[in-house]
Amino acid sequence: PGWCHNLLQSFFPIVVEDRSWSNTLMGALLAIYSFVSLIIFITFPHSINNWGTRISLGLFGVIGAVSQLAFGFVEYIPNSNGLYIFACFSLRIIEAIGLNIGFMYAYSILMELWPRHRTLLASLAVVADSLGFMIAPAFGSTVFAALGFEFPFIISGLIFLIIVLYCWMESPGYIYDRCESQDRPTYIGVLKNPGITLIFILNVYFIMAVAYTGANYALYIHQHYNVNQYIIGGIYVIFPAIQTATGLIISLMMNKLKPIIPTSIGIMLLAISMQLIGPTELLGLPHYLAISITGFALMGFGAGLFETPGLETQTQLAISICGYTDNVDTRSLIQQMFRMSLSIGPIIGPVFGGFLND
Repeated sequence: PGWCHNLLQSFFPIVVEDRSWSNTLMGALLAIYSFVSLIIFITFPHSINNWGTRISLGLFGVIGAVSQLAFGFVEYIPNSNGLYIFACFSLRIIEAIGLNIGFMYAYSILMELWPRHRTLLASLAVVADSLGFMIAPAFGSTVFAALGFEFPFIISGLIFLIIVLYCWMESPGYIYDRCESQDRPTYIGVLKNPGITLIFILNVYFIMAVAYTGANYALYIHQHYNVNQYIIGGIYVIFPAIQTATGLIISLMMNKLKPIIPTSIGIMLLAISMQLIGPTELLGLPHYLAISITGFALMGFGAGLFETPGLETQTQLAISICGYTDNVDTRSLIQQMFRMSLSIGPIIGPVFGGFLND
């Protein structure tokens, strides 16, 4: 999901500048993916239905991959009568539906196949998401600069199609480690715990700030500092690269750490990083690019320290305090709620940030 959400962020704002898109409209396109993801997580609180996981993973995964591939051809659509805007938003919505539902089934399969390692797998899922955030902007901007607009989406869509078909052939047909319907955890049930609710709110807040920064930074430095696409892609790698490395280290140390310690440090680093990226330019301080890049690095450290311990803390609170069983249903619900918090921020951030920028 991180790859799909972030693929077009580093170069698409520059492309649609020629079509006279406002920052607000651009923010809305970036936010629509997260908005659809949020609706999916609310609508499908449990990741398994009677179709079986393999059929569902294959069906929705193919839908998402094909729609991403098709996005590469929107550049040939004329700008008149809003047809171009309609095509962009429609394909992003279809892509979000397919790939997010496919992810939910894939996560449930992981929980079923390796029940003894569910804590580690849940943490690695967060790290993998960050890895997608890291690679996608660099890949998108580099391929766009070298080959043109179509190829980032065509190559990415084909890769996802191959992965989905392989997973479809190798995955089990059904998941068996489930609760009875009346015993399944619910969003309302877990959010009654104040600790889970606090982590949920903090996740929304910091992702909103990250999404706001990402939506506006590329266009700003391109306009004011004449930075090319290769450098922009490299800058966008800094945050998720450090986040991925930090998150992986924290994942392997979870049994030795109290989650509150890395979580608190992460929140402080996130707050400092936003001050380096934003007010530095407002105050007219020199070396804005260097200082803002330092801000991205601190943001990566903060996110890596905050996200993985936050997810595991929510899971343990749901099991130990709320009394839910440690099985696929509980783990999937907490993961979906965690991803739901990551979806709300990108809905608000790019739109509100684009509006303030305009």
